[in-house]
Amino acid sequence: MATDYLSALNVGTGLNTTEIIDSLVEAERAPKAKMINDNKAERTVAISSLGSVKTGFESFDTSLENLDGTTGLNISSTITAVDLAFADSKVAKAFSHQIGVSQLASAHTLVFGGYSGESAAIGTGTLNFSFGTWASDGSFSANSDRTATDVTISSTNSTLAGLRDSINDADLQVTASIIRTDDTNYALALKSREGASHSLQISATENPGGSGLSSLAYTSVDNSIQSLAGANAIMTLDGVSITRQSNVIDDLVDGVSMTLNSTTSQNGTITAAYDSSTALTAMKTLVDEINKIQTELRSLTTRGINGQEAGALASDSLVKSLQRQLSAYTTTPIIGFGNSSVYLAEFGVTTNRDGSISLDETTFNTQFAAKPDDFSAIMQSRVTTDTNLVKGTVTGSLYKPGIYAFDIANDGSATLDGTAMTQTISRYSIVSGDAAGLILDVTGGGLDTNIYIGTSLLDSLRTFSQNIVKTGSDLNTKITRYNDDLIKYSDQLTSLDESVAAARARYVAKFNAMEKVSASMKKTGESLTNMMDAWKATMKNK
Repeated sequence: MATDYLSALNVGTGLNTTEIIDSLVEAERAPKAKMINDNKAERTVAISSLGSVKTGFESFDTSLENLDGTTGLNISSTITAVDLAFADSKVAKAFSHQIGVSQLASAHTLVFGGYSGESAAIGTGTLNFSFGTWASDGSFSANSDRTATDVTISSTNSTLAGLRDSINDADLQVTASIIRTDDTNYALALKSREGASHSLQISATENPGGSGLSSLAYTSVDNSIQSLAGANAIMTLDGVSITRQSNVIDDLVDGVSMTLNSTTSQNGTITAAYDSSTALTAMKTLVDEINKIQTELRSLTTRGINGQEAGALASDSLVKSLQRQLSAYTTTPIIGFGNSSVYLAEFGVTTNRDGSISLDETTFNTQFAAKPDDFSAIMQSRVTTDTNLVKGTVTGSLYKPGIYAFDIANDGSATLDGTAMTQTISRYSIVSGDAAGLILDVTGGGLDTNIYIGTSLLDSLRTFSQNIVKTGSDLNTKITRYNDDLIKYSDQLTSLDESVAAARARYVAKFNAMEKVSASMKKTGESLTNMMDAWKATMKNK
């Protein structure tokens, strides 16, 4: 506390005016500062708590992303000759097939040797590449699906390396490479794509004076140049003979890609089977993640009754609304996965009194064994139909899950629930309405069928979480507004301090004036006292 020097010198009123002024100023400042600081503290806690909500939903979304597509369907092969992988797990279902491989697909490979190095001159002119099938009698049949292409060799690329690069840059589906065959010899190797009908035929047209290019022509079967003939893969699936141009086959079993590695001496078995333990583990994780985020929301919004401490967001209507919406997802029917809705309760999920959910493993295993495909409604969005002749996908997020009737007319036009679809050859699409973003691919003449568009519980929860934390969301807007409030409260404290400083200056001025008056009156009193003392002394002497 500042020293009141006037009082110390015993001048003026003798009051401690500094202490009085401090008390007056503090009495004026304290209630206003307390209100501002209380508001500031409340906003700081709210911002931190809202930030926890945001972080919680971000973590929730990440955890759910790791579960996406886990339907419990596992694929396996009993032979190393065939590898399996999911090409589209949304349409894959359980299967078991006997498979055998009698021939692998191979790429037609030509090797032109006798060059001294990568910079060896090859002449100039044009090489024409055409594609087709070389028959056993040496005749060539062009592939009507592929176009013959010229590669021009000029003075700028008339070396072995220049030709290699030009072929690779020509987008011919031909790979050119240079092989060092021994210390002094190099060769140009040309490899087409797999399949007998993609074999190479090369004709050469040399420029005058640019000899050498003709040695790269291949217009008849020449085993001194051909190191590997183009061939198709030949296999059997459940005894049915199948031919494909590639060793990677993704059009035999829905949703599954097969890679042929070698031929087989006997058949093997490829299977896709539902594994309840895999599905149960995924379901447990989903339940745990829902409970985790719900526990945090309940803790922040608890009202604090019966002596309990209230949560930091007990009066926040936004967070309470998010909590209610999240709870609703666990009881809402999931549609678009068949003719009947799927409920989480069917898989053993129940809601407890405190709002958490529990999983009964026995009920889950029983339901999964009976209807494993229904588990997709929880873990994987998809589009399915009642026929293999119509396959669908959906893009964007404007569509509504549900069942739609696809009708195809004799003229090839089609409608979806009575709305005309846009046709491009055998593909049908729709860009507006409840099925906006749906694309249907029709094989042959197609069939009238139901289209099932389903959004999984997992994807619904992820969309919900992503909308909460995205830029411009209600949550982010509220956090921004509260941060603006902190700036406003800091400005209010600054203004209050300036106001208090001005009040202090006014009090100091008034008390200084009072002290001056008091000091003047004290001096007058002292003069009068001295005069009286002098007068009394004079009277005694008489």
